[in-house]
Amino acid sequence: MRWPSAWVDPALLGLLEGTPFNCLAMEWSAALGPVVSKARAMNLSVVAIGKDSARAAGVGAGLTAPPDNLLLAADSVWPGITPVNGAELSGPTANPWIDSNGWYLRLAKVQSPEKTVWLMFEPPAPPRVTVLDAYLRAIADTGTWGGRWAVSVDADLRGDLPRGDAKALATWKAIAAAVAFFEKRRVWSLLQPLGVVGVVSDFAGPNKTASEEILNLLGRRSLAYRILEKSAAPTASLAGFQALIAVDAGAPAPPLRRKLLAFVQQGGLVMAGAGWKPADGKPAGVDHPRVDVRKLGKGRLAISKAEEPDPFMIARDVHMLMGRTYDVARFFNLSAFLSYCSATVDQTQEAVQIVSFAGRPGDDVATAWVPGKCTSARLFSLGSEDPKPLEMVSENGGTSLFLPAVPVYAGLELSRA
Repeated sequence: MRWPSAWVDPALLGLLEGTPFNCLAMEWSAALGPVVSKARAMNLSVVAIGKDSARAAGVGAGLTAPPDNLLLAADSVWPGITPVNGAELSGPTANPWIDSNGWYLRLAKVQSPEKTVWLMFEPPAPPRVTVLDAYLRAIADTGTWGGRWAVSVDADLRGDLPRGDAKALATWKAIAAAVAFFEKRRVWSLLQPLGVVGVVSDFAGPNKTASEEILNLLGRRSLAYRILEKSAAPTASLAGFQALIAVDAGAPAPPLRRKLLAFVQQGGLVMAGAGWKPADGKPAGVDHPRVDVRKLGKGRLAISKAEEPDPFMIARDVHMLMGRTYDVARFFNLSAFLSYCSATVDQTQEAVQIVSFAGRPGDDVATAWVPGKCTSARLFSLGSEDPKPLEMVSENGGTSLFLPAVPVYAGLELSRA
């Protein structure tokens, strides 16, 4: 956890007893010396964080420097629905206002597969009040996509926990239990992401902002995607993809262009940037306001008409052009949520995770639909030690799974023949 600088009493380390926390991330000050000494006696690690000078001072005082196999992400966001003019927007179309680190964690896993990603965001400052569900959502948003959060408590908990306030202690216990929940299910982070849409980019330079926002917006549409770094794409397997988004500035290099054209010839859809010239194929007879849709072999090539296409419209258009036939999952009676679907290589075991940002009433029920047949399905919920079997019904070429209310998080573990 991120140890508050004001907590200079070593007795406060008792809060960590019986919790999964085994490391303190600390901005060093001499007043914290007794805390560091007791933490080491409790076999806790103490890592120096902060700006370069503060981190160096901590290391100089004997704290541990962040290991090379950690990726500390200080620019991550507090997960939640973005307030607009003081109000949180929610409802059937609220997903565009969701702040999440899921896309960042997925990209980091592709770009730095050997590193564990630690997110360093903090709760909102007053006058916003951070309730328990907000903490649980922050933990779920991180754990669902395989990251870890250096848990940081807000001003109220920083003041109330040292005084032994009962409500604060109950909140702290629930926070620790949620962290433990995802640590126990860390194996889910080893599963392979499912997705029929691939995003091809170098995610750098002039392409960084747009390509990252495309990932963000695809997630908000619950459109399952996979990431292909441009340098590896020419030799990567495209098995399972139905559409590829390749809208980086300029023309694709010849090897990548040939790969994408072969994908289209075999029946795929490619969303290409305006730099794709000359335009291959023949006009498809589609009067589209943003892309020139062309037929090529069994597939289609959709070339952007704008030099800098809107990422929001790219995410929307690829979904519209591809249709819902190849959905990895569909969800009903849920709003303002994100989902993540992953599976073993042979796809006999699958995880479908849902993070709700809407704060829906506790009596709402929801349904998840997945293609194909499931032999069993179990529901994992925060605050519950044991999974519960889910009712399943075969319909529409797939399996409908009936869920209880999802106030913050639901993890579905599916088995297939």
